[in-house]
Amino acid sequence: MAKIGLSKNDLSSASDEMFSDIGSKARNPLLNREPEFPSVTHLVDPLVNLYYSGLLGSVHACLAVVGSMALKGRTKPLSLILETPSGYGKTAVVQMFFPSTDSGVEDFIYRSDKFSPKSFVSHAANLKRHQLADVDLLPKLENKVLITKELAPLFRGREDEMQDNFSMLISVLDGKGFTSDTGMHGQRGYQRNIVFNWIGATTPLPMKVHHMMSQLGTRLLFYEVPANPPTEDELVGYALAEQASSAEVDCQCAVELFLSEFFRARPVGSVPPSSIRLTEPQQREIARWAQFLVAARAEIVSEKNGSNWTPVAAMRPEGPWKVVTYFQDLARGHAVICDRDYVDASDLSIIADVAISSIPGHLRPLVRALRRGSVNTGEAERLCGVTAPTARNYITQLSLLRIVKLAAGAPKTNKPDTITLLDLYNWMKVGP
Repeated sequence: MAKIGLSKNDLSSASDEMFSDIGSKARNPLLNREPEFPSVTHLVDPLVNLYYSGLLGSVHACLAVVGSMALKGRTKPLSLILETPSGYGKTAVVQMFFPSTDSGVEDFIYRSDKFSPKSFVSHAANLKRHQLADVDLLPKLENKVLITKELAPLFRGREDEMQDNFSMLISVLDGKGFTSDTGMHGQRGYQRNIVFNWIGATTPLPMKVHHMMSQLGTRLLFYEVPANPPTEDELVGYALAEQASSAEVDCQCAVELFLSEFFRARPVGSVPPSSIRLTEPQQREIARWAQFLVAARAEIVSEKNGSNWTPVAAMRPEGPWKVVTYFQDLARGHAVICDRDYVDASDLSIIADVAISSIPGHLRPLVRALRRGSVNTGEAERLCGVTAPTARNYITQLSLLRIVKLAAGAPKTNKPDTITLLDLYNWMKVGP
């Protein structure tokens, strides 16, 4: 495979040629007008498919988050965290959205590779009170997308520190500003609406983090980046191509050019949500995914049974209303990015991926398999890579969460436990 090594000028010229050549063929027949910015399928998708064929879905999920900034009247920040083991492309995706100096995109993207929630509103002891506003992060994010390439430290550490971090994030991600009080500087903060979006990345979260988020409530959505181990031949092909450097540059240039043209045509807060049509069946599908998500990430209560912990109950789930709003913004954001005035199946596919990715990681393989049919204990062991007792624990959790119906096995005949989706969730099925 030959190197491409495109420059920004190359991409800009290609974009100009596209506008001059596409004519009526590129006109969306349902919109009956010429495109106002380059097509993402022409400018971004070919390069992502060339270099990172397995990451296109992740890129589009992030583009949807950025695209939702164009929606008018939003009151809730939209956050999407890419999650996958190290080395499977989450950082490559996030880096595509890094703004270059003087590109114009920095007016809409704020890069922060590492931050503490305490930096939203600072109480730094080494600064005078009148200096603190200059270092506060929160007002700098207004009407922008925060890009953070590594959030793993935020989700790890002492439990009291994580609880403190999450409590601040919950307040900030409500979009109503944030105030805090200390003995050093008294009360500081911002008592006004401050809306921004957030794209980040992390390695898989420990179960205790999902447990903590279920207790405190969460405003975070996740997208599980596929972690498919390459074959030996694929690794050899990668080594021979020597394209790592050009892949990063070309994809970043393409995304940057696209976003620059996008925000020129669709400024922040310029698109009435009602102008992006969502049909009643589509709204129902979004509501169903929201109900599934809040049910599947409810807190599980466990009791000590000898040396093991046994799940015995599921707590009441959070309300689904905020999640419905997040999903509506995400679907419409992707439609806007694709220059459509209607939501289609590709937008709702992102919602499905995000909903399943936002439940605890150990349950995701089971839910994906349940969409195709029943799952027994042995299959759960293989899907999750765990022992039989742990597989039974996971199956019990899904039953307590009222996601599945459990048919108990017979130990004497080695008949395994089997689970299938409750009738309430039959709409999730996608066939074998």
